[in-house]
Amino acid sequence: MAMETDRHYFIEGLFIIGFSFAAAFFFVWLQTSGHRDDVLYRIHFNESVSGLALGDPVKFHGVNVGTVKAMALDVDDPRKVQVDVSLRKEAPVKTDTKASLKLKGITGVVFIELNGGAPKAQTLAAVTPEGQIPEIASEKSSLTTTLDQLPRILEKFSAIEDQTKKVVTDVGEVTGKIKDNPLLRLGAPREKAAPAPAETTTPPQKEKASRSR
Repeated sequence: MAMETDRHYFIEGLFIIGFSFAAAFFFVWLQTSGHRDDVLYRIHFNESVSGLALGDPVKFHGVNVGTVKAMALDVDDPRKVQVDVSLRKEAPVKTDTKASLKLKGITGVVFIELNGGAPKAQTLAAVTPEGQIPEIASEKSSLTTTLDQLPRILEKFSAIEDQTKKVVTDVGEVTGKIKDNPLLRLGAPREKAAPAPAETTTPPQKEKASRSR
């Protein structure tokens, strides 16, 4: 009886171990192979892709359409980063579609955002010669654009600061002059000129009468 119980537990243990291995293998296969209908696209970024990792999502107007498959420096131009992405076949990638790097919140996590794709534009995969990987054009991320404009913004702030200092200096000089000369104060009462003394004239008739006397 005890032997049968041990045998039963042994079989259950083997089943659990086998099932765990099978599940792990299926998970790895799913991550590496992906969908059979996925299409491989290539993107060249003219900026750092720091924060982007393999398996990170690729979104089209915020909707997940694929994942990052490979990253490497461009062989011909090491200033560029070559990123291969696997996108679902139904993803509307067209000749005017643009790719850019987006920052997710303040966590430092980066993902690829696709946008554009006019209704009349041609499908990118359809116009790409056979045997070549369709390449999605990239554009600078908003963060990189802001960093590029930062020197000009700081220069403008410096000019405003200089103007503010000049205004404060001018106000200080005017205040000092007013303090030294109270007559320069706005609304200060002006001294009234003293009235001229009235001339006394004797009427002609009275002057004649006085002479006759």
